[in-house]
Amino acid sequence: MSFEHRQQVIGLILGSLLFIAYWAVIVVRAASDDFPFAQVDWQGPMLWALIIGGATFAVTYGVSRFRARGTPISDERDTVILMHGEAAGSGIVGMTVLATLIMLALDADTFWVANVLFVGTFLGSLATSGVTIAGYRNGEPA
Repeated sequence: MSFEHRQQVIGLILGSLLFIAYWAVIVVRAASDDFPFAQVDWQGPMLWALIIGGATFAVTYGVSRFRARGTPISDERDTVILMHGEAAGSGIVGMTVLATLIMLALDADTFWVANVLFVGTFLGSLATSGVTIAGYRNGEPA
């Protein structure tokens, strides 16, 4: 497994775990307090998910990079596969940003704006990782 392939798998697993954990906290809070989702205290869990995810990925990336020192990390094949992966996810992220800008213009509740952005960027990274991992496993896209 190449360096880039391994990083995509780690990011996919880590992102998915934190996304599920965040939503589990929100659903449990809403159910236990008998509140609608928009009234649940969501800011803390979202910030913790982002902080823990970013820090954990940075540490795993740094350790992987340190272990791979002195060896080529990527080649032309990696570049092509990563480019296709980024293209797959960037469209989703772009649509997410557009949706959140429209929601802000329409004065939507902050909970919904933040969570649309959170879910949309997660789906974009999921698409990026999925296409990239598929590219490594099945060969680069045509």
